[in-house]
Amino acid sequence: MINWSKIIGVIVCIVLQTGVVFSQSKIQLIDEKSSEPIYLAHIKFTNIKSSKFQWTVSDENGFALNPYNDSTIVEISYTGYEKKIIEVVPSSQTQNISLKKVEFGLSELVITANFIPIELKESVYDIQVIDEQKISSKGAQNLREVLNTELNFRTNNGHANETSINMNGLSGNHIKIMVDGVPVEGRLNESIDLSQLNLSGIEKVEVIDGPTSVAYGTNALGGTINLISKKNQDKKVAVHLKSFYETVGQYNASAEIGYKFRENLFKLNLSRNFFDGFANPDTSRFKSWKPREQYFGSFQYSKKIKHLRLTYILEGFNETMTSRGERRPPYYVTAFDTYYLTNRISNKVLLAGRISPNNYLDLALSHSYYNRIRNIYFKDLTTLNQIKTDSENDQDSTKFNTYLFRGVFTHKNDSNPIHYMYGIELKRDEILAQRIQNNNQWVGDYAIFAGIDYKPIKQLTIKPAARYAYNTIYSAPLVPSLNILYDFNENWQIRTSVAKGYRAPDLKELFMEFHYSSTINLYGNTKLTAENSDHFQFSVNYSKAIREHKIQITPKLYYSKINNLIGLTQISDVDWKYQNIDYLITRGTSINLNYRINIVAINVGYNYFGNYNSLFDEPNFQNKFHYTSDANSGIDIFLDSLKMSFHLNYKYTGLIRNSYITDQKFVKESYIGDYHTFDLNVSKLLFIEKVTFSFGIKNIFDTKEVPMIGDVYGVSNQSNASSLNVLWGRSYFFSLNFKI
Repeated sequence: MINWSKIIGVIVCIVLQTGVVFSQSKIQLIDEKSSEPIYLAHIKFTNIKSSKFQWTVSDENGFALNPYNDSTIVEISYTGYEKKIIEVVPSSQTQNISLKKVEFGLSELVITANFIPIELKESVYDIQVIDEQKISSKGAQNLREVLNTELNFRTNNGHANETSINMNGLSGNHIKIMVDGVPVEGRLNESIDLSQLNLSGIEKVEVIDGPTSVAYGTNALGGTINLISKKNQDKKVAVHLKSFYETVGQYNASAEIGYKFRENLFKLNLSRNFFDGFANPDTSRFKSWKPREQYFGSFQYSKKIKHLRLTYILEGFNETMTSRGERRPPYYVTAFDTYYLTNRISNKVLLAGRISPNNYLDLALSHSYYNRIRNIYFKDLTTLNQIKTDSENDQDSTKFNTYLFRGVFTHKNDSNPIHYMYGIELKRDEILAQRIQNNNQWVGDYAIFAGIDYKPIKQLTIKPAARYAYNTIYSAPLVPSLNILYDFNENWQIRTSVAKGYRAPDLKELFMEFHYSSTINLYGNTKLTAENSDHFQFSVNYSKAIREHKIQITPKLYYSKINNLIGLTQISDVDWKYQNIDYLITRGTSINLNYRINIVAINVGYNYFGNYNSLFDEPNFQNKFHYTSDANSGIDIFLDSLKMSFHLNYKYTGLIRNSYITDQKFVKESYIGDYHTFDLNVSKLLFIEKVTFSFGIKNIFDTKEVPMIGDVYGVSNQSNASSLNVLWGRSYFFSLNFKI
């Protein structure tokens, strides 16, 4: 017999289950402007009656199913968008929920030192983002020109015409410079030449003020600068052509083509930068700013593998810099000319992204090659024939090979108060040079690091972290850090950090052996210890939007003490040796103000800082802190109806005072004069926004050099000079960008 009671019972259950399913609400998350679905947004459903809650993430089409059949509070958070809280009721219709991007760039995605993309306002690190639009508005062609007008930065022209950097009073050897998280190799006089870092194909520059040695190791005790290349493309075929001319003698051109096939992207970028040199006053031969001819090339392949992106990047760089000497008396028909040839080749394999809803992976494998050759020639100016000089010290070659592997795993679950990350970094540096013991040396550095993001309450993030390394030459220090972020509300944020940083002695400081005739001998020291720093920083961020008015104010305090500074010390009449000799303290405060109303954006910044160097603690000299200040301001005007924009930028670089030791071993006070710069740029979109034409004036005040006495730590060590070249005077530029 048929058991009708059982059948009826099953049917009733099915009907009841179906009723529950149909009573549940289905939501879809979309972008407010583009209406595109938002994937992997974090969603918290809270049942109003029972107060029970569940977490989920939106799928590839932006959909998420409400697990409750009653009225529910839905909390939505997604990187780059304003958080949203709404109430939904059961419905058979899908409810669309639009999310709005955050104003003031606080929604900007940053990755440096975090290893996963997060919102700028959620980062415990104080990160400054210089995006592509701002780079373009400056008419900047390399990293030097980008940073030269930024607050907290100073750039200067070195002995070999390299451009080094000073950040909050700390010199370039204390600043980590990277491209896509991989360090740039080839430090000249302990600093990377910023003029060799091209911006073609760069999406943005992220700057962290303060130590990031836990994440990136050596040289990151003063700050980190990370250039991030473009890795996405919407169109199947994209072409970008750029041309740039500046009246000082710059002629630059670049071409980029990208081809997208399904989940594969191929990009090729080629650039040539030419600079004719500059002198004040102008002469027929000698230039204080040396002529350069640079070629850049990169090939990029990337593939999306589910939620991961695999990227391979091959980059090449070639530069010829010419230093033409003065004509030699008595007949002025001969001269000594020096040629500096630089080559860089970098291979990078990057794998980054989400491996599950709450777990992320960031892998980097790279090989970097750097070769710099210096040749000095004796030139006959009547026949233009030239021959290499006989002295071995006149001809020099230095090669670096660096191998790096870094892997970072991150766990981040919004429903859990504890997030964590841990990583490993394996690095090997090799040098081949004439001025190195046995002409060939290497050093290995193998590190592990980890950090925890603890949120005891919703507004507070506490991040302790540490790095431990084993080095094959010296004893690497343990590097801890503590970062705290307190998010009062959508308007107020406080960040503070207490961190250690370090700079490892480089291969030249460890193994230098250079004999210059019989008067000077330079020696490395394998017993050097790493420089280490104690750093404190406190900053506040206030942002507010009232109708069309938007304001942001960011004051900051900072303090650093660098111990065991490495420098050359004289150990005999003719011998000099690298040793740990002194300490340096830098402290200061800064404030930035941003204001926008409709089509006008205004920014104003001020930085006041001072340095104390124990090297000048002498009985007969009153050593002290030497303070200086910087200020900058800018106005951007956007005329959408005319498809035009105007950009004005002013910067004041204050007088720097310091101390120096004369050849007679006396300590005296030194200084470098202050100066002002003012730039103007106008851009216009043409031909259905496919062409951008820009023209402008750089350095309207025509600043070229400033008075100088003695040498100043981290800025110049030309103690015998009476002036310092800081800029090459007023110039006009024109650029044309074409995109399809």
